[in-house]
Amino acid sequence: MNSWDMSPRPRGTERTEDGLQSDRLDSLFQAYRAACEPGEVSPNFMPELWQKIEQVQSTTFSFRKIARGFLTAAAGLSLVLATLVAPAPRSSAVYSATYVETLAAHDAETTDQARPDVVLEELAEDL
Repeated sequence: MNSWDMSPRPRGTERTEDGLQSDRLDSLFQAYRAACEPGEVSPNFMPELWQKIEQVQSTTFSFRKIARGFLTAAAGLSLVLATLVAPAPRSSAVYSATYVETLAAHDAETTDQARPDVVLEELAEDL
């Protein structure tokens, strides 16, 4: 009886379970050996092995080459779009005016709108 298993077992069953597990393990090892048996050794063994390795490496290399090409194209496209979208720096009176100047201009507009003669003059100029 194991320390974690509190159920009582009849004597003699542990040996048969161990024997059964041992037989299963032996059959597993035999199946593994059968699956992994080396083929016949030939003089071309190493050249064929290197050829297989180079095929795998060339496939990986071509994938990396394509991925780097896409990365370069994406970076170039990003730079082009960034230069097209970025606004050119302009000096505008709106952005360079101080707070007091902006208030004065707004006050001048409001006083002009309150005077009907100024509004009529502006309408006549627009026509």
